[in-house]
Amino acid sequence: MELRTVPTLLFRTALVVSVAAAGAQAFTGNVPADFTDPDVVVVSDPMDVGMPVQAMGATSGWEIQNAAFELDAMMDELRVGLDFVGIAGDADGDGFEGGNSAWLLGNGGWDFANLGGTESICIAFDFDGNFAWDVIAGVSSSTDASGFDVAAFNGMPLLPFGFGASMPAHMGAYMVGPDFELTISNLSGLVNYSPVNSEVCFFYAVFSGSYADDGVGEDYMAGELCVRDETRTGATEDVVSGFGLEANYPNPFNPTTSIRFNMGETANAELA
Repeated sequence: MELRTVPTLLFRTALVVSVAAAGAQAFTGNVPADFTDPDVVVVSDPMDVGMPVQAMGATSGWEIQNAAFELDAMMDELRVGLDFVGIAGDADGDGFEGGNSAWLLGNGGWDFANLGGTESICIAFDFDGNFAWDVIAGVSSSTDASGFDVAAFNGMPLLPFGFGASMPAHMGAYMVGPDFELTISNLSGLVNYSPVNSEVCFFYAVFSGSYADDGVGEDYMAGELCVRDETRTGATEDVVSGFGLEANYPNPFNPTTSIRFNMGETANAELA
C-alpha cells in the first residue's frame, strides 16, 4: 500500500476512538502503517463519492480509497482497515470531523461530530457463502462512535440499519479516526478454518455515509475475497547477508562483473 500524506491539521481535528484488547495489535488509525504483513489483501476503491458544486473540489470524508484485510490465525481474528482519503466521517471534507461548511448548511445538510446523527461506517460479512449477511461491524446509523459494535445482521436491506443482537465475543480492537480499523475476534466461532497455512473466504460489503448530509454521496464497495495466514519457518541459513568484491577489483581487462544469486522468497534486492 502507498502511504498517503495527511496534513497535520487533519490529525489535530480528527475524531479518535480506540479500544484494544489485551494481546491484540494496537491500531494507530493509519491503515497503510498498520497493515504491512505480507499476507494482507488490499482492495482498491475508485474516487466515486459525489459532491455538490458548492463544495469547490473538496473530497468527502466518506471517500474510501483502499480496504485492507488480514487474517491472524494465531490470534484467531480477522482485521480490517478502511483507508480513507481524508478523515473518516468528515462529510463535507473541510478537515474538521463534525465541522459544518456554509455550503453544507445552505443545502440543509449537517456534518455530525463523532459519527453521530445518521452517520455510519460499517462492513458486513457472509462467512458461510449462502448470500446472506451473517455479521456486521462498525458504527450504525442509530448511534455514534462510542457505540461501535459487532452484531448479528438483522436482515434490513440498508447496512447502516442492519445491526441486530450484539456479539461481544467477536468484538476485538478497533480504531475510529482518521481511518477506520476493526477486528473480528474468535473468528473460528464464525467460520471453520485450519490454524496452519490458513485460508478464509467470504463475501463483504462496506458502507460509509450519512442520510443527513444533503448533496454529499455515500461510498459503497462489495466483493468476495480470500485471506491467508501462511506459516513461515523463519530459517536463515540460506539467506544472503552481504556481498563483497576482492582487492583486485576492478580488473582493467574485465571491467564488467556479473553477480548471480537466488533468494528463497520474492523480495526486493539492491546492490550498492
